[in-house]
Amino acid sequence: MNNKKINLEELKEVSEKIGNNIDLIQGAGGNTSFKDKKVLWVKASGCWLSDAKNSDIFVPIDNEEVVELIENGNVADITIKSNCYQNKYSLHPSIETALHALMPHKFVLHVHAVNTLSIAVLSNGKKYTENLLKDINWAWIPYVMPGIKLAKSVQCAMREGPDVIVLANHGLVVGAETAQQALSLLTLVEDKMKRNVRKTIEVDNERLLSAISKSNYRMPKYETVHAIARDGIALKVVETGVLYPDHVVFLGAGPMKILSIDEFEDGLKECIFTKNNSAIIVRDFGVVVPRDFSDNAESMLYCLASVLLRIQEGEELRYLTQEDEMELMDWDAEKYRQSIQR
Repeated sequence: MNNKKINLEELKEVSEKIGNNIDLIQGAGGNTSFKDKKVLWVKASGCWLSDAKNSDIFVPIDNEEVVELIENGNVADITIKSNCYQNKYSLHPSIETALHALMPHKFVLHVHAVNTLSIAVLSNGKKYTENLLKDINWAWIPYVMPGIKLAKSVQCAMREGPDVIVLANHGLVVGAETAQQALSLLTLVEDKMKRNVRKTIEVDNERLLSAISKSNYRMPKYETVHAIARDGIALKVVETGVLYPDHVVFLGAGPMKILSIDEFEDGLKECIFTKNNSAIIVRDFGVVVPRDFSDNAESMLYCLASVLLRIQEGEELRYLTQEDEMELMDWDAEKYRQSIQR
């Protein structure tokens, strides 16, 4: 087996491992890559890392071409326009291909880890991280839209040669010369970023279950999701706004719909939710989702609950602005990623 095949197999092994850890990767989020001379093998947009060993989810592109396009700054969406040769399935490379191209490391892992996210959304997230990663070569990048804008920020950050990048309101990136070294570094960073998780009260859901028994709604896949409706800090956050891009893309922009149990029951009787395709938070009871709610959206709800349960009383948050949200909703690359979801 040649070096390229060995490296690709190692990438698949690590990708599947982190893809099966919902605290690191949710649904089709996150991406991984490795460089074989001039060729960058990167996860295809919309594919799941958990499928890495069973499906062809990696596509080869010309790494030098990507870097040249970034430096020239003459493309609106580098992930669509990049030359994806030898791509028998006509998949688009990851929407964050530029990030991988600019990291000089052979292997790069980008995750939406819940511990890191719970710090990356803090207004003082950079200062907070300084105390945790003082023994690691890392960089902080303030929030910018994923894609070419993020690529430009990464390009500037790489002048300091970091092995770890914390992306505000977004996630974590690590790079290393082998797949196992990258995984070990990711594990080390997540361990250092680990935060306390609040417990929520147990609630008798009999009334909620009765309300949805003959409706188009059901309970979510993950029990943790109900914390969004039962935790005071979580409720305050989702009433205020959105903290990171995948929330906008898969759960919708702006504050989430929150109802009392009486309002929810009345709404079902009056059929006012017939065209609603999003989750509904029933205050103090739990969260319900449409019966056709996607696996991707389910995992994003889990991520949201997990992040919110790590945010502590009094911590100041940096929310995405309406402009941030509109950019994401109008982005062709994200529309493509949504169109192929399961």
